[in-house]
Amino acid sequence: MVDLELLKAIEEMMDRKLDPVNQRLDRVEQELCEVKEGLSEVRTGVNTLLEWADEVGGAIAFPIPKMNL
Repeated sequence: MVDLELLKAIEEMMDRKLDPVNQRLDRVEQELCEVKEGLSEVRTGVNTLLEWADEVGGAIAFPIPKMNL
């Protein structure tokens, strides 16, 4: 019985010690989701600009070089 109580005490201590780490990981995961959303918006904007450049490239005297991404 003593071993079980000791293991339970160790478990509780480890949970308390790891709580700040878990909180930081939660914040990092949230920030990563926000970065992914921002990246999606930027990618959409870049693709829109590239399509526009392709359309107007032949209409002006200075052709815009084609981007190979």
